[in-house]
Amino acid sequence: MAKIGLTSFRYGILTEGADGTPSYGGAKTPAKAISCNVSITNNSAVLYADDAVCESDYSFQSGTVTAGLDHEDQTTMGDLLGHTVADGVMTRSATDTAPYVGFGRVVTKMVGGNYKYKVEFLYKVKFSEPSQENQTKGESLEFSTTEIEGAVMALANGKWSCTKTFDTKDAAVAYLEGLLAAPSAG
Repeated sequence: MAKIGLTSFRYGILTEGADGTPSYGGAKTPAKAISCNVSITNNSAVLYADDAVCESDYSFQSGTVTAGLDHEDQTTMGDLLGHTVADGVMTRSATDTAPYVGFGRVVTKMVGGNYKYKVEFLYKVKFSEPSQENQTKGESLEFSTTEIEGAVMALANGKWSCTKTFDTKDAAVAYLEGLLAAPSAG
């Protein structure tokens, strides 16, 4: 399997039940996907007894997701970072708190000469304020994009990620948006 593309970032505001059951407020698109890096930290403990390993633990501890976006829409950034947006103005306050969100993407792969579309979904992420770096246009134009970083955590039930592969991109996007679907009102 060769990864050959990245598309379809989606997120939804998380409400987590006491038992760790997630529900989301509906799928939203932050921007077009430029890049995505998920870095996972695992527990690493080994117990030796009678001169041999008798127990070990390499379980999930935490993670970081860095998503490159083609643009930073104020409404989206306000939503992801807990800022107020009114009349086209995003106001940042020291007391703003970013909400927990579910965050996913579709990775295009080539398997046996055929395209496949793998949904990668993180159940619980809290994004933080991105650094701002700007530069004047010189003799040649260079594009600059925004990267937003978030902490990846496990739900109270221990789940932190899920994946599923599809034959079509439409089916993959539908599945991803279904994970983030708002609960029905009835």
